[in-house]
Amino acid sequence: MTYVYDLILNFNNDLLEFFEWEKSDDLLHIKRINLIKIKSSVYNEILDNEISFSSSFLGDIFNKCEYFEQKKVKNLPYAVLVTDSYRVMALLLNNEGKIIKYSSLLLDEEEDTLEISIRIPLVKLEYNIVKKKEKNNLTRKENNILKYIKKELHNCYQVKDISKLQYLYYEYSNKKNDDIDIIYNYLLKELSKDLNEKHYNLYNLIKLSYSSKR
Repeated sequence: MTYVYDLILNFNNDLLEFFEWEKSDDLLHIKRINLIKIKSSVYNEILDNEISFSSSFLGDIFNKCEYFEQKKVKNLPYAVLVTDSYRVMALLLNNEGKIIKYSSLLLDEEEDTLEISIRIPLVKLEYNIVKKKEKNNLTRKENNILKYIKKELHNCYQVKDISKLQYLYYEYSNKKNDDIDIIYNYLLKELSKDLNEKHYNLYNLIKLSYSSKR
């Protein structure tokens, strides 16, 4: 079994590139972790689908991943690196074999890991495809912007802040409306469209409304 040593991982619900990591993220300093080489077709299936790995695979990787925490070494029960020698990512699994989080690697650590992967044999993984993932091509920042706007719209709708909703609606659509339900549903529907300048303007307006209160 091949190990990679001394890595920094950042597990999230989505696979974030290292340049999307934030200072507030809970980074893990990995002491060692298994590296498994797979076919590119399998790598793509893992990226595109919700996957459930076999119990035998869980047994193979159980407690093999070690990380540092406050000068102590602890174990992640089910964590592994997978690579097709072109790409590499870390997977965090639950005890049912389902992937719950992903991590990319820092650029230099990725290059070192890919170099190691060239020298190791392919492994045939046992897994089932649960269902296809919904595609999300937005960056982390873009996702956060949409979440921020949706949260604000929901809060305004819940407290019946019609004046603020009317203001946001007018700034977004250049139209007036007095019906809170129409405004709310219209703006939510607009958020499902491709992110554009109008979305960013709406986001900035909401932020500005709070900064002006300070």
